[in-house]
Amino acid sequence: MKLSQLLTLASALSALRLVLAGVLPLFPPEFWVAVYAVAILTDVLDGPVARRTGVACPAGATLDAWADKALHVNTAWALVLGDVVPSWWLLLWFIREIIQLPMVFIFAHRWRTGVGMPATRPLGQATSISLAATIALALVGIPSLWATVLVGALGLAAGMDYARLHFSTLRLVEVP
Repeated sequence: MKLSQLLTLASALSALRLVLAGVLPLFPPEFWVAVYAVAILTDVLDGPVARRTGVACPAGATLDAWADKALHVNTAWALVLGDVVPSWWLLLWFIREIIQLPMVFIFAHRWRTGVGMPATRPLGQATSISLAATIALALVGIPSLWATVLVGALGLAAGMDYARLHFSTLRLVEVP
């Protein structure tokens, strides 16, 4: 994989989301909804832009995924520090990522060898959409325990699905 693959409009949208993720907690809380909305718009647009311009690649998909994670973690942390949601909700919001943590070495190997990541799976998409909706509810002053529990259940199922997928393709010893 080459970093030059990231010099595209689609990657610029993902990079903008990464910047917005970093600065969102620095804004006063009354601006969080607007910053989050712009960041989500970049997430909605980057994939179609990449496909339409013919520049979709594993490097761009990886940048997109990391920008999403940074946005949601930073926004969630801001919500906790702003006393909008209790800190233990983050465990449910990010259970998928906690389960995926041991897979970082597999992801790094895929990146180094140019294999890239497998396509997003339906449970992962459902988790991402429900997480974004749950965070949006909290940002507009409607934190929901039930939405949080749904994110946790979907995230647990998605994390286990990703773990099964990644560990089943891992070869610890090269087979001749």
